[in-house]
Amino acid sequence: MPLRFVSSTLAIRFRTKTASGRYLSGPMYFIERALKAKWLAMGFATVGLLTVLVMGGAVPMLYVTHITNRAFEITGMTVPFLLSVILVFIVLGGVRRVGKVSAYLAPIGILLFFSGCFFLFKNSLMNFEDFLRLSFQEAFQPAAALTGGSLVLARIFGMASGMFFVSTETGIGKSAGLSGVVRTDYPAKQGLVSMLATFFEGFIISTLVIYVLSSYGAFKMEEQVVFLNALFQGHTSPVNLAFFGSFLLFGIVSIAGWFYTGEQNALYMFGERFANFFRILFLVTILFAAYLYVKNGDWILFEVFGLGYSLSIIAAVPVLISLVLLEKIARMELKRFLAESGARYEVLKDFYLLILSVVPKNLLSLLFGLLASFRLPRFLLIPILKAFARAYKINVDEAEFEIQEYNSLNAFFTRALKAGARIIDSADNEMVSPVDARITGYGDINQRIIIQAKGVDYNLKELLGGGGSKYIDDFTNGKYITFYLSPQDYHRIHSPAYGKILGYYYEPGKLFPVNELAVFGIRGLFPKNERLITYLQTEYGKVAVIKVGASNVGRIRVTYDNKIVTNSLIRTARTVEYKEVSIMIDKGAELGRFEMGSTVILLMEKDTFQFDALTMNEKITYGTTIGRFGEKKCKLPK
Repeated sequence: MPLRFVSSTLAIRFRTKTASGRYLSGPMYFIERALKAKWLAMGFATVGLLTVLVMGGAVPMLYVTHITNRAFEITGMTVPFLLSVILVFIVLGGVRRVGKVSAYLAPIGILLFFSGCFFLFKNSLMNFEDFLRLSFQEAFQPAAALTGGSLVLARIFGMASGMFFVSTETGIGKSAGLSGVVRTDYPAKQGLVSMLATFFEGFIISTLVIYVLSSYGAFKMEEQVVFLNALFQGHTSPVNLAFFGSFLLFGIVSIAGWFYTGEQNALYMFGERFANFFRILFLVTILFAAYLYVKNGDWILFEVFGLGYSLSIIAAVPVLISLVLLEKIARMELKRFLAESGARYEVLKDFYLLILSVVPKNLLSLLFGLLASFRLPRFLLIPILKAFARAYKINVDEAEFEIQEYNSLNAFFTRALKAGARIIDSADNEMVSPVDARITGYGDINQRIIIQAKGVDYNLKELLGGGGSKYIDDFTNGKYITFYLSPQDYHRIHSPAYGKILGYYYEPGKLFPVNELAVFGIRGLFPKNERLITYLQTEYGKVAVIKVGASNVGRIRVTYDNKIVTNSLIRTARTVEYKEVSIMIDKGAELGRFEMGSTVILLMEKDTFQFDALTMNEKITYGTTIGRFGEKKCKLPK
């Protein structure tokens, strides 16, 4: 089986979780727990840590320092210090920030590099078909092993990966360390996903780099340095700036990724108390390497690269042996995944989530909202509205008007109800549902973590956004409840209690769909999406009414401020506090509306509220009691 698959599968199968909820993984864990060889795991972790410091920290820093010197004749420690500041910002954000930064920077770097190569070497690049034919002929000739041809190709391949700083070597455990943080019930699923990275990084990207190097004739380390110098001659040209930008971005991505791998090794050896010391050690190492280069010149680059390469080979030996010995476990995990998970469904689900990540969701939602508000001729509109109502089993008898009286799909979707269609529970201390919806989650806010369901949680601070800092302590250890509005439901939002509107915060986020597949598949979906948060002061405590935007939600509107416009072309975060005016709202009074479906989340201040006996996925109508407040904290004018 492919070693990358085995490595990533074993990483999840044998990972461990700390008391703080952090996953720790890497080859040392499956060497210790599966092979029962603690001494070998410690040996690997030690050499792996040194490899990270040299190959993952010092070498990329030396490359960046070298090309900065050649491109702009900037000497001294200015660039290493600036790069270190950027790295501190990235690595302190943990693996999530490393992944997010890499996802943005790596594609830009690839585009810049190959664009620069095309414009700089377009007249000297060899025919690509000839390159592929010659490469395969040399690699598979029987005499290749004797003549060294295959070794030359392998060496160039390794240099290509090293130049790009994107190689996630299975041998030294980088891929295992990064794969181990993924949330999944099936280790083999991540093993299969990780193989895509091998194909892209190890074949597509490296092949293209080999193509450029072969065209230039750079087969040795010394020739590669000459090649790098050629890239930055005439440093003021756009092409050379593109090369510089690409190598700078790759250096940042590489060092950040390697840092995380080294931190996993350090935590295995010394525990979490060593984390800060390792961060300092890593930064000192890369700065010291840059200092040696500044003082001694290019030969330091060769020496450090050679040392790092040697350490990588030493670290790879126990890992590769363990992967061969433990291949059977990975095979069993693959069989379990195929037998239990409904692999076809998983593949389709991942494809759906991939599509969601790349389509312009906000623009499409804006266009859909405009289309839904378009007034079609009556002979076209009425059949569409009737078909829509039948498809979603909408109770049109509750609507304020007959279906033929609505002038657009949006007008029908945001329809009011007939008087008396809903009964509002009237007891002062009762909180009612603000919407017709399905309850998809409710319970306690654990410190500042909201657990929507198994494996799905999000941070209170992220959910409230930049405008919620004033209220975050009020809702810490409070209560929450989540309502999902389907297209079938009535889409106006009502106040869950009598109170005073303190203000609102608008967060212009993404517009992912909020269906179950997306909520469970996209980590932290609600804090990612567009949100309009209304803060309400009741006589019993504060309540936050969080209206979450979603795909095809044309607008979120509120009744207390007609200046609020969501999902527009120009969107900026906005915080408004109503200090000069007193806006009171009755329980059950209309608070706002969704123009197409979405989600509402209520947050209740700590120690003020208790839920009634509710049922998950229960359908509920607005005005129905969901729980009761405790003692009054203040008195509001009636």
